[in-house]
This record gives sequence, C-alpha cells and structure tokens, in this order.
Amino acid sequence: MKEINIATAQFQTRNGDKKYNLSRIEELTSEAAGKGARIVSFHEMSITSYTFTNKLSRPEIFDLAEEVPSGESTEQLVRIAGKYNVALLAGLVEKEGEQVYNT
Repeated sequence: MKEINIATAQFQTRNGDKKYNLSRIEELTSEAAGKGARIVSFHEMSITSYTFTNKLSRPEIFDLAEEVPSGESTEQLVRIAGKYNVALLAGLVEKEGEQVYNT
C-alpha cells in the first residue's frame, strides 16, 4: 500500500479578507508540500473566516459568499493545488441560487 502524507494547517484568519487568507493558504501549502505532503487540510471557513459571520446579516453573508466551482477563491485553490501538486481542503461561504452554505 502506498503511503500518503497529509498535513493539517491552521492560521489566524482575517475576517472577510479572502486575499490575505488565500495568501496564507498558499504559504502554508508551499511549506507542507516542501515537507512531502500530498494533501493539505485547512480549518473550517479558512478562506472567509468563521466567527465574525455570526454578526453579519443574511445579505452581508450572501455578499461574502461565492459560487463553487466558478468563484474566484475556488479558482485560486485550484491554482495553488496545481502549483504544489497537492489536494487542498479549505472552506468558505458558498452560495447556490438564494441559499448559502458553510462548505
């Protein structure tokens, strides 16, 4: 049976700052891949942050949400995964039609 190295990573997210959070995801993915990880798993809602969403209205949450797989954050994750040849697990607020999900 082939061994697969899996890394878990967690960092201090910035509330709603997808650009910053994705940059940290890329930094930590680079580090994990450099140590042999083939799968890198990040914490819940690592792209958007989690706890601050409790204070947002539904329209604000909807504005923060993205479609998957066509959203910009998903496209960035695909780019990062390809660059480092890993599978990534990272969460965000997803929207589909009028519904939002924690994915």
